[in-house]
Amino acid sequence: MRVTILGCGSSSGLPVVGAGWGECDPNEPRNRRLRASILVSDGPTTLLVDASPDCRAQLLAADVSRIDAVLFTHAHADHCHGVDDLRWINIATGQDLQTYGDAPTLAEIRKRFAYAFEPLRFTTEVRYYKPVLATNEITGPFRAGTIDVTPFEQDHGFSHTLGFRFGAFAYSTDVVEMPEAAFEALVGIDTWVVDCFRKTPHRTHSFLPRTLEWIARVKPRRAVLTHMGGAMDYRTLCDELPSGVEPAYDGMILDV
Repeated sequence: MRVTILGCGSSSGLPVVGAGWGECDPNEPRNRRLRASILVSDGPTTLLVDASPDCRAQLLAADVSRIDAVLFTHAHADHCHGVDDLRWINIATGQDLQTYGDAPTLAEIRKRFAYAFEPLRFTTEVRYYKPVLATNEITGPFRAGTIDVTPFEQDHGFSHTLGFRFGAFAYSTDVVEMPEAAFEALVGIDTWVVDCFRKTPHRTHSFLPRTLEWIARVKPRRAVLTHMGGAMDYRTLCDELPSGVEPAYDGMILDV
């Protein structure tokens, strides 16, 4: 299985419009972060987790022309406002695109992007003049293409998100507290990409000491920090983090 970090930034990305780089060195290219999203590929199946507002640029950078499905962690703007860019996947594949999310997430995305869930109007040939998404409600473990997926609920402060386990790999973005059931779902994983917004507490995202506690409990062979804000300088983190823990960067590839 191959995982590509398409973006590892927070909702603002980095640099931030009107606010710059924060504590991050602008001369370190791995500090330039698009909004959080990953690509999971195994055999013939490629899955996109979240369609960020940077979706087009992310798919081009990763040389992606085909996606079999999109999995949504939740419906916050930085995780789903790239929906319109998915039209080009419809065109490339000639098919409606399968999407997965829990009921509240799918309902919210459908409300914001109603046109993407309406059928095409055509007479003699299919022409994707807009994105067309087919919805699949997540109620438990499921299979997308040839990939088995185990979802688990996470506390996002004022709401909840879904984390996903794909075999020996797991992805946990936008989480401030991990329920016991989530820890149970993570038993035995090899690689974990996990939320770490900054070094001090935050109401809706994990911070460095807490994330390191989670990692010590889960004990993955490799842990990678994501959804990082302007306080998380790449080289500083590389110097400070314990063995087996590292910051993500856009374009990072993980073979699991």
